[in-house]
Order: sequence, then C-alpha cells, then structure tokens
Amino acid sequence: MRFDLLHPADQLIMMMNRIYYRGMTTTSGGNLSIKDADGSMWITPSGVDKGNLGRDDIMRVRPDGSFEGRHKPSSEYPFHLSVFKERPDFGAVLHAHSPGLVACSIVRCLPEVLLTPDIFQVCGEIAMAPYALPGSALLGRKIADEFGKGYSVVILENHGVVIGAADIFQAFMIFETLETAARLQINARRLGTPRQLTIDQAMHEAGTKAPDYPAAEAFEHSSEEKAARRDLATFIHRSYQQSLFTSTQGTYSARLHASTRKSIGSIRRSLQSL
Repeated sequence: MRFDLLHPADQLIMMMNRIYYRGMTTTSGGNLSIKDADGSMWITPSGVDKGNLGRDDIMRVRPDGSFEGRHKPSSEYPFHLSVFKERPDFGAVLHAHSPGLVACSIVRCLPEVLLTPDIFQVCGEIAMAPYALPGSALLGRKIADEFGKGYSVVILENHGVVIGAADIFQAFMIFETLETAARLQINARRLGTPRQLTIDQAMHEAGTKAPDYPAAEAFEHSSEEKAARRDLATFIHRSYQQSLFTSTQGTYSARLHASTRKSIGSIRRSLQSL
C-alpha cells in the first residue's frame, strides 16, 4: 500500500484505529495531525469517540486559522501548530496517552531506549517537557521548546507523549516501539535489574543489516509460492493482532521445495498493508 497516497483524513483514521484497538489510548485521549501541502493541518476532533471515527469527523485547520468540518478540532490543536512551526521538517504529529508511557511520565522516568538495538534505532533520544495544563498555550510553548532542541519524541509530565515525524505512519512506528519499550522496562524490573546496551553496541547492530540484493529476474510464481505467501501474511497478521509483532519488529520466513529452484528467504512484514 502506498500510504502517502491516501487522503490525510483516511491516514488519520487508519492510525487512530491502530492506536485505539491496540489499547494505546482511550476513547477521549490523544490526537493526531497531518500537515498538508497548502499549509492546512488535518487533525482529529474534540469530544468524539476515538474508536469510531469516520472520514467526515476529521477536522481541517486552514492557514488563516479557520476550521472546516462538523466538529471542533482537538482542544490541543494549538500545540500541534506550535510543533509544526518549530519543526518545518515534520509532516505529522502524534499525541497519545498509552499506559506504559503515561506510567513513565508520572514517575518522571524516561523509557530506556537501549534495552534492545531496534528500540534505539527507531526512537532515538527522548526529552521530557515540564507539566502544564493540557490545551494551554504554556503547554504548547514547553513542547515546542523541546522539539526546537532537535528531539522528535517528547514525554509530557503526568500526561503522555508527543512524537513528530515526516509522516503519520513513521510517527506511529516510533510511538508503538517506544510504548513497547516502556512495558518491557516495567516487566523487566519485576524480574531484576534491566541491563542496557551501550550506544556503540546499538549502533553496531544498525550496521549489520542485510545488504541490498539485486532485483530477481522475472519468472512465473508457482502455486506453492503463492500458498507460502498467503500463509506468511496470515501468521504476520495474527502475530500483530496478538502483540507478538510490532510495526518495526518481527520476521517470518518460509522455504519452498527444491524443485522450484527458488525460495522465499525472509519476508519482512509491511504493516502499512494491514
């Protein structure tokens, strides 16, 4: 799926559904926004069930400050505008109140990103913004200040998290990975003292990815290969639904019969198509 070819409203609904139905926000918590090419901002509405959004529920805030849509934009839309103004490289902003990250914000503890190599590679460094009343101009300034320092992920004291990225799917991948890290950290502390990797170890792992192989020559796809692809997709979907995979973690592979003279080496799931 070419996610970037979807209308901004459809992108927001797809991502909010993913967030809500994976238990990472409540019916009233969190808001998502996308910056359009004309300078408008598309944003989730205020006071509407996050688990039942429709296309016509998404609000548009025009560059002149006027609204388009049948609701009011999220009460926290001013801080989205502040973030976009501070970071013109961002195309989307995600704000949510996931249980693991809110728990970290309550105890003023940043989630550890060096528990596994992929968490650090996806999330990078994280900042924490001092508490301010949700929806206030002061909160917007405090959030924008942290993004202005170069961070892309900001935890809000006793509140939640704000993530900026080039697009809303990238923001979601960071969010889901960071929430997973927070829950891993909480669970690990029940067993003992978590042992972190060093930055060098995490960055070394980033350099060991498989090389780019040349494109395969065109050939007919056997029924065996088609069945393997179908089964891989089924298990990938099931694993994601059971929270065994995330949008950035997990791999399945299948080997075809030798008579086909080819194999499916390692098919990484693309959760944009789920």
